[in-house]
Amino acid sequence: MGKQLQEHLTFRNELKKKLGTKLPGVEAQMKMVPAHRQQEMKLRNWKNKARKAAVLICFYPDGKGEIHLTFIRRNEYDGVHSGQISFPGGGYEKEDRDLVHTALREAEEETNIREAEVEVLGEITPVYIPPSNFIVKPVVGWTDRKPDFIPEVAEVQEILNISINKLLSPSSRQNKDISHREFSMIQVPCFYIDGHVIWGATAMMLSEMLDVLGKIETGF
Repeated sequence: MGKQLQEHLTFRNELKKKLGTKLPGVEAQMKMVPAHRQQEMKLRNWKNKARKAAVLICFYPDGKGEIHLTFIRRNEYDGVHSGQISFPGGGYEKEDRDLVHTALREAEEETNIREAEVEVLGEITPVYIPPSNFIVKPVVGWTDRKPDFIPEVAEVQEILNISINKLLSPSSRQNKDISHREFSMIQVPCFYIDGHVIWGATAMMLSEMLDVLGKIETGF
């Protein structure tokens, strides 16, 4: 077995193990919540009323020694998440076996990440999204090779693949002014990488995910 393959297998195994221990949880997520949302998320009684959804946080080796995560930029539309960067995913449907299946099904539909090629490693803490009233389960997966990405044109503007080294860099965490449907402009905590702004619920999930990665004692 080559050194690079062994390193990737070690990373996968360590990540799976860490996901089975106590997670960083809401504390890690709240680092990326804009001030105007923090109180709303603490006070709103959503547990029995929110719609269910799931996303896939999919890791893969890029063939050049680095491990990447897959994101999508959603198409522009008349809705609260228009044009935003997110993990592939969507709403639970009655035909789904469970929310893990929701995440895998939606990821395959949106990006062509094949469900059969994804090993589910675990989950991180669900995130509630007030504007759309969804409670989202983040499912963590691994593929042994770079998927053959094909964006679903009706929903996905582009597929973004970002190395975890860039995501873990302290310089990626910034505050940016963005245009917002409720406000003309608002400053939000975000991940800013290669000109891309990742904020909102996706940044919350990513913040917890990166805290988990920070506990892995192996190179990337």
